[in-house]
Amino acid sequence: MLNSRWRPVFIGTLYLLAWYGLDVASQQFTTSPEVTVWYPAMGLDAVLLLVCGLRYWPLLILSRLVHTFFVSEEILPALPMLGMTLVAVLGTVGGAWLLLRLPVLRIDPRLLHLRDVALFVAVAVVVMPLGMAALCVLNLKLAGLLPGRGLTQTLQLWAGSATGVGLLAPPLLLLLGRWPGLWTSVPMQTVPPRTAPVRPTLARPISTRPVPVQVASPGPWPSADVWCFLRDTLIAGVLIVLALWAGYGEPRGTTLDYSYVLFVPLLWIATRHGFGPATVAVVVLNVGVALLTGGRIQEGGELALQFGLLTVTVAGLLLGAVVRERQQLGARLSYLALRDPLTGLGNRHLFRERVTQALAGSPPPGSLAVLLMDFDNFESINDSLGHSAGDQVLALIGERLQASIHPHDLVARLGGDEFAVLLQDLSSSQHAQEAAESMLAVMEPLIAVGGLELQMRASLGTAVYGGANADEPQNSETLIRDAAVALHHAKAHHRGHTQMFDAEMHRQTLERLELETDLRAAIDGEGLEIHYQPIVHLRSGHLRGFEALVRWRHPTRGLLTPAAFLPLAQDTGLIVPLDRWVLRAAAREAACWSPAPGCAPPSISVNLTAAQVHLPGLCADIARALQGAGLPPERLILELTEHVLTNDSAGTIQTMRALRDLGVGLALDDFGTGYSSLSYLRRLPITDLKLDRSFIADLNAGSAGPALVRTVAELGQALTLTTVAEGIETAQQYAHVRALGFTLAQGYYISRPVSAEAARELARQPGPLVAAGVDDAGTLPPQLESVLE
Repeated sequence: MLNSRWRPVFIGTLYLLAWYGLDVASQQFTTSPEVTVWYPAMGLDAVLLLVCGLRYWPLLILSRLVHTFFVSEEILPALPMLGMTLVAVLGTVGGAWLLLRLPVLRIDPRLLHLRDVALFVAVAVVVMPLGMAALCVLNLKLAGLLPGRGLTQTLQLWAGSATGVGLLAPPLLLLLGRWPGLWTSVPMQTVPPRTAPVRPTLARPISTRPVPVQVASPGPWPSADVWCFLRDTLIAGVLIVLALWAGYGEPRGTTLDYSYVLFVPLLWIATRHGFGPATVAVVVLNVGVALLTGGRIQEGGELALQFGLLTVTVAGLLLGAVVRERQQLGARLSYLALRDPLTGLGNRHLFRERVTQALAGSPPPGSLAVLLMDFDNFESINDSLGHSAGDQVLALIGERLQASIHPHDLVARLGGDEFAVLLQDLSSSQHAQEAAESMLAVMEPLIAVGGLELQMRASLGTAVYGGANADEPQNSETLIRDAAVALHHAKAHHRGHTQMFDAEMHRQTLERLELETDLRAAIDGEGLEIHYQPIVHLRSGHLRGFEALVRWRHPTRGLLTPAAFLPLAQDTGLIVPLDRWVLRAAAREAACWSPAPGCAPPSISVNLTAAQVHLPGLCADIARALQGAGLPPERLILELTEHVLTNDSAGTIQTMRALRDLGVGLALDDFGTGYSSLSYLRRLPITDLKLDRSFIADLNAGSAGPALVRTVAELGQALTLTTVAEGIETAQQYAHVRALGFTLAQGYYISRPVSAEAARELARQPGPLVAAGVDDAGTLPPQLESVLE
């Protein structure tokens, strides 16, 4: 490109030469000695200002001087000539300013969109030429150079100017759009390429090709093979020739009765090929009509000819722009159907198609692999920095992954923070494992987002074609499924690493799915039952109440304890309906217990999980369960662990206070295994403190065990809480916690969990369930005294 010093000289010289040539040529296409069909030189004025900028406006004055002294046969007087020049310059510059600078009208002068074309036609083709024509005619009338009212001359001048701008400016703007260096009026709307800051050494050679960025193409022609292009060009040429002959051939060229046939080739070209070819068709049709009608139009038909050409020009531009907009929309929809709009990578649909195509070629076993990647800490980025920062991270990760694969491989974003990679032409399954580890290495360099440097940690699952599930027919669905199973296994057992799929994982996944289905059916049906473990007063041995413990009588696996299905219920969300079922069933059963004469009705303790504690409407749900069962609130004790209280402690305490207002008792279960401080414990509106069974098991482990248990008992007494010792399995432990000051006890030594029928019998028993752990004198056995001392 020319340097800045000679650039204006080169542009000015080229513009004046082209303007002179167009001006001379337009004088040859006249409908009568005084009327020119169109003025394409005015279109060159618009192109100059829109492409090179408004600072080139002095060239418009020079071009008018060239017209006056070198082209026009009659030179106007000085004052009218000055007025004509001012009108032409100010009108053209004003129209360009409106299109480039006025915010409400600002367009991209490359005419890439329908809005740009419509505003260009409205301002540069219709409004500004009409105003300039009216002012020019007024100038001539004021100078006494134009007789009559001048309406016809105004319309002829406007039609010629408008047609000239419409037929020359759009194709030139489209053509010059291929050379971005020429444009100085507005910045080019391009997308700057992004590159990953670091590219670690990978097990497979990385591709250095840039990630393609989709931008609108300024080219007028659609991408088609050569034969289709030649065929369509031939058809368009034949249609144009036939239309010109039918509309303007002898003797039709003098009457204009069949001029509407010009719309036939224009419609065909515009609807089939869009805006660029339509602008070329407009030029060809205008030139063809001018050649056929020069000097042969009947008197009075000049204006009709000009308006016919203006109509063809405007219709061609707008129709071509509309069709191009639809083509671009269709291309965009097709692109979005197979691509992720955020990263530009393939989406789930494209990935599945590519895997299907790769498998259709019957690749050798071990030569093809599917990798699924998921990030372990991405949710925290969205929660802390916002979703826009998360989008930036995903885009950068997509570029890193794209740069780490071969050109024939594929990276796709399946959704959220999950990416998929298709590897082909592998030498072995070990090669796939090495590639997976290399992709994790790609994630190691820090990512700068929002002023912070983030370390992304990902887990990755790999499934190799013809690998662990070789006996099962493998297709795209099964291969992606196996990679997902391996990814889930990696996240569950060793985050931040890769995991190769094996058949045992699939078996475990199927079992888990079957168990989930059976558990859902058990909750809805009659598959669950509750066993009740007694809780007794340590001093008297009498029954205080029961703890409700859910059991699942599986049709094939037998009676399952909570350890076999509660983790699954928590992962799948079934824990909430399970908790509700336990609460209602236990409340109904407790309401039926008839205590022994002179004894208080036994209480019922029910465990609350974190999902249920944080559920809106928990108090109302418990109140409905108590009311439906007819159970007084004071007979219900809800047990919460310290781990439940660590999340949203303020909201949890508020819920606990609402439950206490309801009259329900609250027990802090598994005390000693969490992180509760004494100040935090004092704030809790609890009634019972249940020591974890691990402390009871350590009573005989040395001096530290009894001291810790004694401390908990004294803490309960200081806070006026009922203390409960869990896990009492021997008479020695029973006597020990009794001597240390605990209030209640629960464990296998007292009773294993029993059925509902057995619980009813225990509730009616008048005497103690456990004999006293000390003798009548209130002294411990000698072996226990030494432990306490």
